[in-house]
Amino acid sequence: MSSTPVPQGLRYSKDYALETLTLLSATFTLDMKIGLIELSYNEDLFNNVTSGYLMMTDAMGYIELMELTGNEFLRMKFSKTSNDNFSIDKIFRVYKVAKREVVNNMNTESYCLYFTSEETILNEQTKVCRAYPNKIITDNIIDILKTDLGVPDNKLNVKNFETTYGQYQFVIPNIKPFDAINWMSTYARPSESKPGADMLLYENKYGFNFKSLQTLLDTKKNPIYNRYTYNPKNMSSNDIVHDAYNVTTYEIMDSYDALGSVNSGIFANRLLSVDILSRRKKITDFDYALYNNNLGAKKLNQYNISNNFKNRFDKKLNDTPQSVFKLIFSNFGQKQLNYVKEQGDTAVANDIYAETYVPFRTAQLALSTYTRLKISLPGDPGVTVGTNISFDLLSFQPDKTKKARDPYYSGNYLVTGVRHMIVMNEYKMVLEICKESVTRPYSSPDNESSIWKNTVKGII
Repeated sequence: MSSTPVPQGLRYSKDYALETLTLLSATFTLDMKIGLIELSYNEDLFNNVTSGYLMMTDAMGYIELMELTGNEFLRMKFSKTSNDNFSIDKIFRVYKVAKREVVNNMNTESYCLYFTSEETILNEQTKVCRAYPNKIITDNIIDILKTDLGVPDNKLNVKNFETTYGQYQFVIPNIKPFDAINWMSTYARPSESKPGADMLLYENKYGFNFKSLQTLLDTKKNPIYNRYTYNPKNMSSNDIVHDAYNVTTYEIMDSYDALGSVNSGIFANRLLSVDILSRRKKITDFDYALYNNNLGAKKLNQYNISNNFKNRFDKKLNDTPQSVFKLIFSNFGQKQLNYVKEQGDTAVANDIYAETYVPFRTAQLALSTYTRLKISLPGDPGVTVGTNISFDLLSFQPDKTKKARDPYYSGNYLVTGVRHMIVMNEYKMVLEICKESVTRPYSSPDNESSIWKNTVKGII
């Protein structure tokens, strides 16, 4: 497990170096560090772009002087120290001013400037109407980002775009660029060795990324960035390294939800695909146990989240695919038809593999956030969405040592949301972290015991 060293010159765990915070308007450029109350920069794995806000106090009337109209740009760069290589350096479009009110006896006002990636505005101003014949989905997405959103090279590193498997024929029907990208992403299969269709387009401090959840969950390819521990205390210690990786607060936002898991199709779901050309139907079931144990799906931790419970009909959670039923019109097996063989492969479109992407993606996206926590800790620009971390939640069992871990809520987590906040004289961050596995297996019930059987069947 890696351990990021504390930057030289750092005296306190919440120190920071705000090197640039500049607002560019049509009239002049202003250093916004003067009057800064709070700077918040946000990333979300399930959102296409980054955003944030800048809270200011102003006694000079800059909104009037700069003639703000929502067409201004904000450049920000900050790090732990001025010599730190782990910095965040980005340009945003300021699109709105809100929460504007007078303070301090009418002499000063406070307000929030909301900003987002320029691609957010361009997405609302642009429509895509284009055909992509016989291309992989990754190439289509890169083309839309370059052609329709004009993404610059510094935000479009092809190394951050995972190559998808299979060729498809798409006609984009005059929709917004991100809508087109998200639509194609639902079809995208990462590779032959990775089951399902769990590709996501998201932006972080490095720019745009298009990756599979299984790639992000693979700790060999995406190593653990750091280990963090919840260790509450009344005041900071003199150990900077300890303080830098100490979680100050945590909140368990999503834990086990048996009813929700059944309704979302995490453990089992069923797809009925109908080919109206060949007049055939096909049923495809997703099985959680098969997915984890036989198909080689990647997990953050060693063990699955089920405990082999059986209902009164002797069915496990993964044995009830009818709980989530979906219908789709597909084109499976059309190339095997006789009249298609006579005319060649050009007689039909490429297989869209609905039997893969619909049942698998339904389960994979819901499974990725099965356990979801929100933690607060000192800021670190090296942490971005898509990062894997290890979080230790201390056990509340009285008979265990003070350093014993909770085996079910500790472990490796994927960072799915980051909020970097510079507030007055400190830099902190709030992380949304998720996992879909545990470090110790859950105990299985004795399904054959009479008391358990009778209880499950409701017999008193």
